[in-house]
Amino acid sequence: MMMKQQTLPAVLALAVWATQSSLSCGAAPVELNRIKAVVNGEPITQTMVDSAVQTQVQVWLMGNKGMVGKAEAEREIRQMQVRALDDLIDRNLILSEFKKLGGQIKDQYVDESINRFITERFKGDKDQFIAELKKSGMTIAQFREIQRDQIAIQALRSKHGGEENVPNTPWEKRAKYNELKGEFASDGQPKVRIISIPKQTSTSNLEAQKKILEEVLGKLRSGGDFGEIAKKYSADSFASKGGYVGVLGKDVLNEGLTKAAYSLPVGQLSQPLDSGINWHVLKVDERVGQKTPSFEELEEEIDKRLTIEKRQKNLEGWLKKLRRDANVRVYED
Repeated sequence: MMMKQQTLPAVLALAVWATQSSLSCGAAPVELNRIKAVVNGEPITQTMVDSAVQTQVQVWLMGNKGMVGKAEAEREIRQMQVRALDDLIDRNLILSEFKKLGGQIKDQYVDESINRFITERFKGDKDQFIAELKKSGMTIAQFREIQRDQIAIQALRSKHGGEENVPNTPWEKRAKYNELKGEFASDGQPKVRIISIPKQTSTSNLEAQKKILEEVLGKLRSGGDFGEIAKKYSADSFASKGGYVGVLGKDVLNEGLTKAAYSLPVGQLSQPLDSGINWHVLKVDERVGQKTPSFEELEEEIDKRLTIEKRQKNLEGWLKKLRRDANVRVYED
């Protein structure tokens, strides 16, 4: 079921919750001015980190208005929190490097960046942009400075990522294809086995049946033969065939079991699945009709991914050098 999209003010509440969550639910109080790191003699405090996260969240939410639901926004905010200190250190180092190089971002580039933002996210409606900016608590001047810094950061990151079109050798592309080809394979139909353990019978209670389920799982996980175990323990129409269901169409088992079977890797056991009256354990023997695109079909995508990986590696190397050359000290919690 599609998640209902949240309005910006509703999702923005997550930003406040995200930065305050450590203060709730009985957690130990946070010392807001605690020093988290020192970069070239300049302290970075907990308050600065929280402020940076909240600003980042506000800009992200404005840029993704109407395109994300609450759960996705919550995940993104948590990731921002996890990366917050490292991101802030890198940001300070990159901007410092930009200033050392005498770099300046002209107003026209900031204007162009903001106009692109309004065009892409608000379909060119500047009044709507201003209204949403006001709701977020930011001024246009603050937003301009965020954009100015981001342009500077992106310029240096792009420069130190290396060439946009990195040459990738046939050997590199073939190795990457072998690594990723399964990601592009069609699902195919699973050949499935099933064991069904009733939750209760006329002669045994729930606890007794749970012990049987645990015994079955123990035997399966220690390498026992699925077919023999199904014949001995299973209580469904497939038991006499060693639990063999066959190539699974969409209407053989119920929706929940079918979905589980189609997502289960070949050779692995499912966790116990509760259908209400039974516990079920599934195993996929193989997949039928699975098709993997050829190297030629994926070569362009593989080439792009290799280039992105190489540029990211170059960038990470540059950022590590910035940290080595700077005086950076991080204080553990």
